[in-house]
Amino acid sequence: QAQQITRCLVCSGCPSLAPWPSHAMPWSLGRYRGCVSTPRRPVLALLLAALCPLGPGSGAAGEDQHAAAEAAAYWRGTRVRAVEEPNLPAPLIDLNASGGAISASIDYQGEPLVQECMEYYLDKTTEEARLREYILRRERAVFGEADVGQGSGSGLEQDREPSGVVTYLLMENSARSLHKDLLLSLHCLGTFFGRYPVVVFHTNASTAEELDLLKSASPEGLRLEFEEVHLDFPADVLDFPGGVDGFLAAPQCVMDGQDWWLTHRSCGCRCPAWRPQCWPLNWMHATRFFTAGMFRTRTFQRGEFDFFLRLDTDLFFVEAPAVDPFRLMAERGCGMVYDAVSREAPGCFDGFDEMVLRFFQVFGYIGSPDLEILHVGRGPAAAGGQWTLGDARLFSSDRYLRFADFAAGGIYRHRWADQLFLLRGLALFGPRSGSSARPRAEGEDPPPVSICLRSLFPGGTETGFVHKKGGFQDSDLLQRCSAPDLPRGTS
Repeated sequence: QAQQITRCLVCSGCPSLAPWPSHAMPWSLGRYRGCVSTPRRPVLALLLAALCPLGPGSGAAGEDQHAAAEAAAYWRGTRVRAVEEPNLPAPLIDLNASGGAISASIDYQGEPLVQECMEYYLDKTTEEARLREYILRRERAVFGEADVGQGSGSGLEQDREPSGVVTYLLMENSARSLHKDLLLSLHCLGTFFGRYPVVVFHTNASTAEELDLLKSASPEGLRLEFEEVHLDFPADVLDFPGGVDGFLAAPQCVMDGQDWWLTHRSCGCRCPAWRPQCWPLNWMHATRFFTAGMFRTRTFQRGEFDFFLRLDTDLFFVEAPAVDPFRLMAERGCGMVYDAVSREAPGCFDGFDEMVLRFFQVFGYIGSPDLEILHVGRGPAAAGGQWTLGDARLFSSDRYLRFADFAAGGIYRHRWADQLFLLRGLALFGPRSGSSARPRAEGEDPPPVSICLRSLFPGGTETGFVHKKGGFQDSDLLQRCSAPDLPRGTS
């Protein structure tokens, strides 16, 4: 199979390799472009087929110039990409056959970044699929092949709705357009998955007129509530010597020789390692909210909801889910639902595992975590992104929130994402851990898996969701969501 791949490897954009980043690795593989034949090195051939690098084009530089020019237009910070991608030597891979066994050696030529990225792609090509099959096999061993609502017989009455809630966070931008994307997202939700209550969390950056539009033009029958929230730095950042500026002082936010915290209010500048970029403060504050603040709101603390679905404001349902994810969690006991468990990218988890060990040293930890979802290969496991499904009782618990608070500084220094926090919280305090935030009844067995792996839609996640900034201006989206008359202007 490897030899077949290597017969004609044409690197022209890799349209068939959707899971892979559409940018170059941090070394030059230009000599491998075109047709190559390396039958003696099938591992290298597979890696080259997966990486299929694209050289940096003029578009990246144009985006950087635009970002710099528009920095002041963002309400808090802006994302800035490195001027150039790293251009490092390729790893040297040798395979040797002896006595019917094959051994491999990789020379990273003294470059830690080359090793980081090679290990990442090896884990992506092998360990993610292995872990997925393992999790699915464990679930099927208990529940069989039938999915929820198809005779799973797990005890939840079919006519009783689970207590779930759909949430959004509205952080209005200088263009005053995000609320219009949100309005369309509400209509799409109402069309395809509108039977659960919805809560829009918003800051005081939203005007009364914008909130009135959301209330008056939302789909009929949608149970919609609003709660104002305040976004700020965690206490350990505010209390750091020198305050926020001291916590993020150089070299924390330096890239290309410039301190981007001072000029653009951006940090976390090594994520991802193959295309470094500094992330804006509004992204960091949103991530802090998604990992802790949301679970401290009145909506979650009053204990009315067992499960939640958090959606980005520019994510749109365009198809009805094949499975009710809230019912799935209720019936099968899993603490999260997502379509995959992924290996986090290098540069996006610097110091994360070391932080977890410090947390154990400070607060202690009794029991054992769910080891299956701690790591994928040689890096931390992650799940989530533009949407997150989870058990509200777990993530609102004191145990999880203490962990989230302890780890919060890493969001601002290292760009640790919510998908990293939530899955590690699930591993440490979820239903299969020895320190579960929801203790099991005497004699109750733990569920077979901590996370239920589902795409939600028959054709995959990409067929049921559309992610598009400015989607409210897309006439096709408006039609698909039965909202042709929604306002499309940007003012």
